Amino acid sequence: MQLDRRTLLMSFASSAVMLALPRDAVAALSAGAFSAEVFAAARKDDRGAYSAALFSLDGDVRAIELPGRGHDVALSPDGGEWVAFARRPGRFGVAIPVGTRPPVWFASKSDRHFFGHGVFSAAGRLLYATENDYERAAGVIGVRDATDSYRQIGEFPAHGMEPHDIALLSDGRTMVIANGGIRTHPDKGTEELNLPDMRPSLVYVDVATGDLLEEHVLAPELHQLSIRHLAIASGDTVVFGCQYRGPEQDAPPLVGFHRRGETPVIVEASGETQQGLRNYIGSVASDSGGGIVAASAPKGSLITYWDVAARRYLGARDLNDGCGLAPTHRSASFLLTSGEGWLATDDVNGSMDRQASGFQWDNHAILVR
Repeated sequence: MQLDRRTLLMSFASSAVMLALPRDAVAALSAGAFSAEVFAAARKDDRGAYSAALFSLDGDVRAIELPGRGHDVALSPDGGEWVAFARRPGRFGVAIPVGTRPPVWFASKSDRHFFGHGVFSAAGRLLYATENDYERAAGVIGVRDATDSYRQIGEFPAHGMEPHDIALLSDGRTMVIANGGIRTHPDKGTEELNLPDMRPSLVYVDVATGDLLEEHVLAPELHQLSIRHLAIASGDTVVFGCQYRGPEQDAPPLVGFHRRGETPVIVEASGETQQGLRNYIGSVASDSGGGIVAASAPKGSLITYWDVAARRYLGARDLNDGCGLAPTHRSASFLLTSGEGWLATDDVNGSMDRQASGFQWDNHAILVR
């Protein structure tokens, strides 16, 4: 894959930024001697510069400047490398080793762009990424060889428009895809081109063949409920978060639960909280035990919590522009990040601790170690 000149120059600049970070922290993490929990996320600083960072609540472990806004991060199964993706309609990606090795930059094909999410294969050799074949208005899953500089080796259909988030089930072969159903084109900016007839879907695909295994389309009255983000909870329960593109006053339920062979169930929050979500779930994450899921509503400045087994709403916390979510090592506990600069840890059954970070955090975060 050929990188454009700006991306290539930025990769050299980013290497210099990483060399300036504390080597003892990087070495300790590589050796497994770093005691604090470590996370990864994309962000922006007060100069307007974008970066992706490996960090603890005590500060950065490793960071790299990005040529544009990042979105989500994927972690290799062995925990040794993490990949940051450009936010739609960006075309860059970068794989960053947890240690001190230099990053590997890659790009989408010239007639594709990333939707900002991806996942490694179970063995870690392949990287799958959600992409837009925008001239054909078709969603695809790009396949890259993680052992060969993330060279693209193929793609398969997403079996729907606008594949946003993806995840693998525990068998390592079944991929679940959240197809948002919204048509976009980079020449049209953020304009959404098919809202009257959008068709979101939740699909399951065999990654070995690309064959469609299951497709679930919501009821006709919910055809404007865009399925966006996923978390895999206990028992391979897929918890999905939605964003509604219909009339604001409708306030439909936005958090759904599904297991293969069943019918998706979408659940409302209690009372005024449902209206307070403002028709927008920004991120979904399962806790370390798989029994509790957090779903953020940044437009409503709410973090909501849900019981996976009972498929019911548990409660909410206030966090201004809170969106990024990651589990901690403790059950029912999460890291929360905010576009207003907050980093917080929250125990569903306890209290929230938060601190200012100096960065505007993007929509997603992951636990690395």
